[in-house]
Amino acid sequence: MTERPSAPPPNRRRASTVPPAPPGRAAPARGSKPEPVAAAPAPKNERVRPATPSSHESPAPPATSVSVRPPRPPPSGGPPTGARPARPISRHLRALQLLAGAAVVLIASTAVAWGARRYIVSSPRFAVRTVLVDGAQRRSAEQIASSGGIEVGKNIFTLDLELASASISTDPWIEKATVTRTLPSTVHVSVVEREAQALVAIGGDLYLATRDGELFKELAEDDPFDLPIVTGITGEQVARDRAGVIIAVRRLLDVVEDMERAGVARRYPIQELHVERDGSVVITIGKEGIALHLGQPPYRDKVGQAARVLTELAQRKASASVIFLDNDAHPERVVVRMR
Repeated sequence: MTERPSAPPPNRRRASTVPPAPPGRAAPARGSKPEPVAAAPAPKNERVRPATPSSHESPAPPATSVSVRPPRPPPSGGPPTGARPARPISRHLRALQLLAGAAVVLIASTAVAWGARRYIVSSPRFAVRTVLVDGAQRRSAEQIASSGGIEVGKNIFTLDLELASASISTDPWIEKATVTRTLPSTVHVSVVEREAQALVAIGGDLYLATRDGELFKELAEDDPFDLPIVTGITGEQVARDRAGVIIAVRRLLDVVEDMERAGVARRYPIQELHVERDGSVVITIGKEGIALHLGQPPYRDKVGQAARVLTELAQRKASASVIFLDNDAHPERVVVRMR
């Protein structure tokens, strides 16, 4: 039978053993509070099992609360405590490095662009070799190209397209010009020419007029002259009311179109369209010079009536000198003056 070790007597504290004082230091008196002794450092690389307190030992006293005063804030304007000081010099250096890099890139790009442009404007590959002109009847392709400053052998990129178009359009026969280029060496010119529909006598000069009544140039030696002639318009009228003159000429050309549609102009070519002072119109037709007095507008019905009268006269083999169709009060009445 194994004997159980005897338990320590209850409510007894172990006598504390006061270590002997080191040499040179006096031992503490009995009953006085011993001085704290620094604990010896624990040996390295050695596990220490924490001591398990005995149930007979009194618990440790509670921890004493300690009030800690917060540190004072730094003065206003100063850096916060613990903040890393700024480095303005490093920031400036980095900014200078970025600017220097951008400058290098810009200089390199400019050099590349300049070199490319120099190659483009000097390379024989981009010299003009072909000039195509469309729509020209009154002017040759050489004349149009010369008026636009377009030359074979000239660099195609040095050609100002808008300036060339404007220069070609200064020719009174050219209503509109468009210049384009096709790389590497072709220039295309498309023109729209004006068409002369009548000659307009103003003073002692003759001017060419378009279908819209625009007077675009004075008659020259190589210009067409087998056109109806508009008379009765003075230089004072043109200076005072050019727009009104254009409307009057356009209205006369409307009459010419009506006469062509009615078949009158084919049998009796139109020689002259005269405008009286009161605005009434007299048209001279045929080799015989038959005068048609149309009076005031509108003229389409009067032209149709003139066509019927001329047909009847041709059937009778009669010749008239004047046909009056200007009775606006009784438009059905026509007066014919025979030769």
